[in-house]
This record gives sequence, structure tokens and C-alpha cells, in this order.
Amino acid sequence: MEESFGKWISIIHRNLCAYINQSLPGCDIGYGAKRFLVEIALSPGLTQDEVSERLFMDKTTTARAVKDLEEKGYITRERDAEDKRCRRLWPTEKGKVFAPQVLAARKKAQKALSRGFSEAERRQLAEWLKRLSENAVLLRTGGPPQEKSHPDPDTTEAAVSAKST
Repeated sequence: MEESFGKWISIIHRNLCAYINQSLPGCDIGYGAKRFLVEIALSPGLTQDEVSERLFMDKTTTARAVKDLEEKGYITRERDAEDKRCRRLWPTEKGKVFAPQVLAARKKAQKALSRGFSEAERRQLAEWLKRLSENAVLLRTGGPPQEKSHPDPDTTEAAVSAKST
């Protein structure tokens, strides 16, 4: 019987979620909302649609996460000055303070996960996971995924910290 990629990816994902949540005690948002907050903090002024595209998430999930983040004071939604139908997402002070903590926990988890791998093996694994992700999107949508830039967790902590000052 062939090994299931999904089984191993699911184990990694569940344990990463648990680790990130344990690393940030007292936080009132879940792992999923943390991903949205980091994306908004790294690129302030995005629209909900842009956040959905960057995270490869459906619009309903994004709308729920944005509503939760707004209600809990991590982000605000403001009407675009030029397109009144459009609302832009901005991190609040609370969001700007918290996002670097999420990134630090994510960086620590990444380091622990890649323990025992050479740099070449880490790069190769990242490439294989990216290809698996692209194939998963194709499987779900029936079409090729659009290229989106995803922040590198090893370099984005400084970017969020710089934006929050």
C-alpha cells in the first residue's frame, strides 16, 4: 500500500498548530486567525480578496477570520479612498505587537522541524512541499494556481517588527 502524503502532512500541521497555540498562552485567537493576522501585518492595506488569494483560502473563511480579528481588536477595516466599495485591512497596535510573537513562534517551530536536515535537504524539502501544494490547489480548483508571494518566516519577523515601530 502506498504511503499517504496527507497523513504525514496532517500530523505535521496538527502538531504545529498545537505548538504555536501553546507558545502564545492567553491568546484569544486560534491558529488560523493568526495566519491572517500575520499576512495583514506584513502587508498592511490589503483587501480581503487579496488576503484570500495570498493564503489560498476561500472567501468565506477569510471573512470569518477578518471578522474575528476585528472584533478582538487586532485589525481594522477602512473604506478605500478611491473605491468606496473596497475595504482595506490594517493591523491595530495590538495586532502590530502580537504578529512578531506569532512569527517568532513559527520560526522556532520551523527550526525544530528541520533539525537534522542539511541546508540542501531543507531547500529540497521546501521545493517538494511547494510542488505538492500547487498540485493540491489544482486538484481542488481544476486549474493552475496563480503565483503569490509568500513571506519567508525566517525574514519576515524583522519586517513586521520594523512596521510596528
